[in-house]
Amino acid sequence: MLPKATMTRRGILGTAMAGMAASALPLRAATLTTDRWILLGTGGGPIPRKTRAQPANLLQIGDRYYLIDLGAGVTHQLTLAGINLSKIDVAFISHLHLDHSAGLASFIALDWVEAAMRRLRSSPVPIYGPPGTQQVVEGTLKSISIQANIFMAESPGATPPDQWFSGRDIKQSGPLEIYRDDVLRVTAVENTHYSTMKLPERSYGRDMSFAYRFETPRRSIVYTGDTGPSPAVEKLAMGADVLVSEVIDLQGVIGDIRRATTGRNIDETPMIRHMEMEHLTPENVGAMAARTKVKKLVLTHIGLPPNEETADEKSMLSEIRKNYAGPVIFGRDLMSI
Repeated sequence: MLPKATMTRRGILGTAMAGMAASALPLRAATLTTDRWILLGTGGGPIPRKTRAQPANLLQIGDRYYLIDLGAGVTHQLTLAGINLSKIDVAFISHLHLDHSAGLASFIALDWVEAAMRRLRSSPVPIYGPPGTQQVVEGTLKSISIQANIFMAESPGATPPDQWFSGRDIKQSGPLEIYRDDVLRVTAVENTHYSTMKLPERSYGRDMSFAYRFETPRRSIVYTGDTGPSPAVEKLAMGADVLVSEVIDLQGVIGDIRRATTGRNIDETPMIRHMEMEHLTPENVGAMAARTKVKKLVLTHIGLPPNEETADEKSMLSEIRKNYAGPVIFGRDLMSI
């Protein structure tokens, strides 16, 4: 029987290493033939869409595979990308909004079937995220326990799901090195996605939302997660090769909120304030990309009204170009960068 997840395949767990002191540690570059980031899902908000899956990303470095956010449909998107679930070494969740985490249950359940019955997985999967991640993972494991017991009757000697997956809460605002192995270093900072919300203290701690910087032997990639303008995120992104940023059609989304709440005795103010202060407009994104001198900007988590599938890319690009002159890519599901 495998122990609770303590390290990834050939990995070293960078537990609560404050600051950037380990940034000088070399990463293994030899024998690496692949360094790619796949946009598995580029939709914004917990809204089912025809052409955009919920937020999820895959970073592949050589033979290592890292999931970043697990929106609904992530297992299907991985399959479309040609990635077997058992290849995933580590997962990172930016925050616990449902559009970034609702696919966790299907990932754990379907990955475990391969791990337990087909013996394809060789080591457990740690899942890093904000406070509450450990509780969410444990709750997910409990929720599938009946089904797992039925499956285990068909596969005597199979290891239970709770031996394959564990949640790791990040409880400091950063910058904090949260993970390191010989091909990847991950640093987290708290962003401003919850800055206007009156959130109570939870049993697991304070609700937090993170941006991540991924440093590989060949490049640095910063993923904003969901955030408003944030000096901490800008500092994290300084000089990065790629900035993978959320973006919102603010006027379109606010217009939809107002139409949906008219005559229904619903106070729309908190939601509108959240959209205005805790997401990034194209102009915000362009300003951040210019100030941080990133080499390439990739837009994902495209925030649109529920009945719209396609952003006005020409208009968004015009707003971005007020500040940023570098390459801009409008993300599509399954695009590799």
